[in-house]
Amino acid sequence: MEPFRVKDLESYLSGLNRIFDTVRIVEPVLKKVVYVEGDSKMIQGSSCYEFWHRKSTCDNCLSRTLSQHKLSSSKIECNEDGMFLIMATSIIFGDSEYMVEMIKNISFIDEIYGQTCSDMTEVVETISRLNEKLIKDELTGVYNRRHINQRLPKDIHYAMENQKKLSIMMLDIDNFKEINDSYGHMAGDLVLKNLAEIIQSKIRINYDWVARFGGDEFIIILKNADSKVCNKVIRNIQSALKEKAPKYKGENMEVTISAGGYIVENNKKEIDEILFIVDKNLNLAKRSGKNTAVLFCD
Repeated sequence: MEPFRVKDLESYLSGLNRIFDTVRIVEPVLKKVVYVEGDSKMIQGSSCYEFWHRKSTCDNCLSRTLSQHKLSSSKIECNEDGMFLIMATSIIFGDSEYMVEMIKNISFIDEIYGQTCSDMTEVVETISRLNEKLIKDELTGVYNRRHINQRLPKDIHYAMENQKKLSIMMLDIDNFKEINDSYGHMAGDLVLKNLAEIIQSKIRINYDWVARFGGDEFIIILKNADSKVCNKVIRNIQSALKEKAPKYKGENMEVTISAGGYIVENNKKEIDEILFIVDKNLNLAKRSGKNTAVLFCD
């Protein structure tokens, strides 16, 4: 990898520095700041998320969006110093990709959603809720398809580059159409929310994650997990569904799931190919009698 040299981009960066309060360049895989000009609290060599007082990557990480779609992107973030508009674009330098973040303090705006910027706590909460809505499924509260598209390619890339295991499982509810037909769509929504809560209770907090892929399908991402761990997670979810069957109008609804999965490790597969294998294994599980799992068949 060719080393990053600021002097090769000085003319480009000087133009941005005249427009924005702060300009920084981030290495998107390691999330490290390799250049910063402007705010003295942004430290070169630090993690890009430290300025926002986070301990890990932002859920609405701009580098994920840029990596997936190769477009410019933007967001609003807050900390105790104020509210900031961040615009970002990717650049190719040598054989490597970097992210240029252009940051403008917009705390001078008098009102945002009826809240004055003098009360930054309320502004931070407002922006946090707005950012969360972009990546969370409204019904179940887990991540949505947008988050999958932004985060999963990066997780896969990291696992491959660092020779780490990344287990990807897709599950859906057996006979979900029949549940809707028999009990109605409100009952179907209850089943989806119940399943989402169970999944979240059976994975590691702030380490693994779950998202609603669409309809009654969910994706579960387990880091550094082998087939034994994945099978245990699926069994725990199935057992919890049996023990805590959702009730609708006083009647227990029997709910079972089927799952398909795949482990990313040293293999160099693209995300579309991986998801195709996961979906194929899910279909094999459904054809095998449902309420079962087919994991990691290539």
